[in-house]
Amino acid sequence: MIEKVNQLLFFDNLALYYVLREIPPVVLARAFLTVDSRLSGSLLGLMDPEQRTMVHALMIKENDEDTEKNDQSAHALIDMANELIKKGIIRKEGPHFRGVQAAEESQG
Repeated sequence: MIEKVNQLLFFDNLALYYVLREIPPVVLARAFLTVDSRLSGSLLGLMDPEQRTMVHALMIKENDEDTEKNDQSAHALIDMANELIKKGIIRKEGPHFRGVQAAEESQG
């Protein structure tokens, strides 16, 4: 289980993809306003161009400095990651977290 959003930096791309696909774009946009830029970059790199454009537009719209909403959005990433860990879709290996390839096939 993770406790801080920066622990998502220890997720491989597949694990981040699993988290990304479960979070609404508006929540991602708010989270991106406050999370580590390395994490934002990793998540943006997993999106297709249309998703990136949408999230960037939402970041501009949601940039109202509402720290409570921004914190809730970042916490949503933690909650979703922990839910996927509980389900076995993401597995902890030492300090790192890896997406389970078979999980993609069973979810589809």
